[in-house]
Amino acid sequence: MKREEKKLMKNTLLLMLGNFSSKLLVFLMVPLYTSVLSTSEYATSDLLTTTINLLYPFATLMISTAVMRFCLDKCNDTKQLLSIGIWIEAIGIFLVALGSLFFFNTGDLQGYRGYFLAGFAGYSYYTLLMEYAKGSEKVGMYSFAGVCNTIALISCNIIFLLRLGLGITGYLLAMVSAYWVTIIVLFFGCKAWKDIVLPTRIQKQYVKEMLTYSIPLMPNSISWWISNSSDRYIMNIFRGLNELGIYSVSYKIPSIMATISAILISAWEMSAVDDFGSEKSRRFFSKIYDLWVHTYIIVCAGLIFFVKVLAYILFQKEFFIAWKFVPILLFASVFSGLSSFLGTVFTAAKKTKSVFVTTMAGAGINIVLNFVLIPVWGGYGAAVATAIGYLTTFFARLVGANRIIKLEVDYKKHFIKMGLLFFMVVLSCWDSVFNYVLGITILFIEREFIVNIIKSTLEKFLKRKV
Repeated sequence: MKREEKKLMKNTLLLMLGNFSSKLLVFLMVPLYTSVLSTSEYATSDLLTTTINLLYPFATLMISTAVMRFCLDKCNDTKQLLSIGIWIEAIGIFLVALGSLFFFNTGDLQGYRGYFLAGFAGYSYYTLLMEYAKGSEKVGMYSFAGVCNTIALISCNIIFLLRLGLGITGYLLAMVSAYWVTIIVLFFGCKAWKDIVLPTRIQKQYVKEMLTYSIPLMPNSISWWISNSSDRYIMNIFRGLNELGIYSVSYKIPSIMATISAILISAWEMSAVDDFGSEKSRRFFSKIYDLWVHTYIIVCAGLIFFVKVLAYILFQKEFFIAWKFVPILLFASVFSGLSSFLGTVFTAAKKTKSVFVTTMAGAGINIVLNFVLIPVWGGYGAAVATAIGYLTTFFARLVGANRIIKLEVDYKKHFIKMGLLFFMVVLSCWDSVFNYVLGITILFIEREFIVNIIKSTLEKFLKRKV
């Protein structure tokens, strides 16, 4: 195995330990949440977390991403990078606190201002320190922090939801507490306290370079949020909190796909910049892209195959109908993940404006379709709009990425399998038995890839035993 492949595998496994554990927990906690929260309470909690994700790029200027990217360039001063991130986010949190005085007095989120601010500040510094750990290649610490986040979240959910029965308040307290526990772990574990300097000692040149990189990512992140989350607000307007609560739960099964994507992207970001632009880098990009297509298609087909079983296990009775939206959202997740991979071509080349343009194209189509389809089709309309939005971003990035680094992949085979996956999604929504036939067909086509993965895994395991 080549050096770059070993590095990618090592980082992927470590990040999986830190990331997958917490994401898997959220997935496994769905039965608890749907049993103790009503559909309207679940919708309210989802709106709060969605609002945090919306405001984050505005308030922080996506500085955490710049911290990670510039830390990977070993020539840079990490004290300057981390300090710039901390102080810019402090200003952003202060501005959000001021704004919240006006926006939390009426509406569905009334009475949740304190939890929102604690959650926003926690999410901001949690993200920054995780990106700092990753950029500094302290991947072990990154993984350990993820495990701590998982343990904290489990413990707080048991205390606040099961023991004290605090309902939505307990849900929010658990989320906030887990963030701040992890922040403390990262702050001392990465020795971040040694890398903080006063604002007066910050070099303006670093600020300029980092903001030049991060600001184009801000509208990109907002556009990504539009593609992923705007449907919640529009659902609330046209269909109400109860239907929104059901639709929000349907995202929990596709979150498995999102988790896989997040892990792969986190690991890949550290490898993507190595020797970028070289022939070796181009071949490596092509190989990994091909690997991702196989992985996403297999995982998506498998989840659609068992979607009703998973929904039966995870969703309480009043939420069970949410399974109908899941296949479309899983299909959307495939193109969301592939779009994220193609986005690393632009970020590695430091062409972040192209990332924004391609994401904006998908977001624009998504939000228009949300307003058109949700009043008519409800959750189905929201899911379809999400899928078409991600498809748009995917094709735009595929064209743009190939202009920078021409990928050597068999697009014909990829699109044939994606076509079969599309028909599987359609049949699944109709609850047709032919859905299962197509699922088996897809897995049969991918049999060689699956066998090779199993074989290589067993060989490595046996070598370690010897």
